[in-house]
Amino acid sequence: MKKLTLSLCIALMSLSAYSVECTGERRENNGREVEVIKKSLIDQNYPTVTKLELDIKDAYFSAQIDGDDVLAITSLGPDYTTGNLSKGSFDSRGYLKLSYVTATKTLILECNK
Repeated sequence: MKKLTLSLCIALMSLSAYSVECTGERRENNGREVEVIKKSLIDQNYPTVTKLELDIKDAYFSAQIDGDDVLAITSLGPDYTTGNLSKGSFDSRGYLKLSYVTATKTLILECNK
């Protein structure tokens, strides 16, 4: 019984070690003030890949994670044809940051392992 409990604890700890949390932040400068909205990306629960997504007022954020490799997207609506597509890796501290900046809007994607 102790071995079963220990095995279960080790399995749960290894799963939590691969847990990734990402946030999307949308900043818009309207000339008088900067509106900031920051939210957590939502896990899409795909069986074969970790994919987190979020849409904040026509700002799209996506992170597709495979081990330490990340395919990240930030783009602006309504057509979602302008933005960033980046393939990278988490740094030694398990951190990744991607920004997209226009004259009035800034999109920031941050992920932590």
